[in-house]
Amino acid sequence: MARTGVTYLDIVQAAKAIKARGEEPTVDRVRAQLGTGSKSTIAPLLKRWRSESASNTDSSGLPRDLVDALKGLHQRIQEAASKQVEELQQEFLVQEKEITSQLEELRATSNQQAASIRDLEHRLSSTEAEKRRFKQSLQETQTALEKSEYQKQEAMQRIAEQKVMIEEVKQENRDVREHFEHFQQRTANDRQYERDQYRSAAEQLKGQIAVLTEQLTLSERRFNEQELLYKQGQALIAEINREKQQLSEQVGVASTEAANLREQAEEQACELKDRQAEVASLREQISKLQREGSSAQKEVQLQQSALNRLELELTTTKDRLEQLADENRTLIQEKAVIQGQFSQLENSLKP
Repeated sequence: MARTGVTYLDIVQAAKAIKARGEEPTVDRVRAQLGTGSKSTIAPLLKRWRSESASNTDSSGLPRDLVDALKGLHQRIQEAASKQVEELQQEFLVQEKEITSQLEELRATSNQQAASIRDLEHRLSSTEAEKRRFKQSLQETQTALEKSEYQKQEAMQRIAEQKVMIEEVKQENRDVREHFEHFQQRTANDRQYERDQYRSAAEQLKGQIAVLTEQLTLSERRFNEQELLYKQGQALIAEINREKQQLSEQVGVASTEAANLREQAEEQACELKDRQAEVASLREQISKLQREGSSAQKEVQLQQSALNRLELELTTTKDRLEQLADENRTLIQEKAVIQGQFSQLENSLKP
């Protein structure tokens, strides 16, 4: 349909203006002259103008048949041109629809791609945030591992110190054993001397019976004291066993906390100090027994039993230290496994 304002009069004025320029009015020229209107509207109006212009043209001097033939030819040319223009217009409309459809498809595809890009950007942002969280968790875990390693090294140092102290106690025990063997040899020599002197000193022994009786009473009293010490030692052993049970429970609870090893090592150090004090006391008692002679043989045996118990306790302490060393090795292995897992996780997070 023609735009508002395009009339037959407008077509006539435009055609005359084109004619005045010495050009033949056509649909395109008329449309360019008007600056508006569609070809389907301009074509029939322009055809009408040509028909009226031809009827008004002076044809004097020309045969009527020639004029009619020219008019018919001109009309057929105009109709053919109009038909061709209409076909071109229809083809243009079809192409315009196809282009519009393709443009809409491209717009839909572009919108889908834009949505996909926004989704990918959102996923990328989520992935980056998750990666940052993983890195932060990795750093915290590495810090904990470094702290555990430091605590493990401290525990290993305490264990090494305990081993040195145990070696010192063992050396002291060997010294005590050597003194005791020397005392036994001396006691045997004294007994042999006493047997040799017995025959000649039988009468002298009668005078010494009272002294020996007094010494026997003193020995009995000392025996009672040693028995009391033995009972106290048994109570101490029971207390040590209870402490050992408590320590075992603490090790089971705090197997992953290397800080408890320091406390246990300090407790072992206190126990070793107590044992060293007992050994010193036993040395002093053995020295006294050496001066007292054969009448204190039973006391020496009791002291030997006490020494044996101390050696047993030292062996138990050594076994416990070895157990702590095994637990440290287990912690080292677990640490290596955790570090391997973190290395894999870090490699998986790398782009």
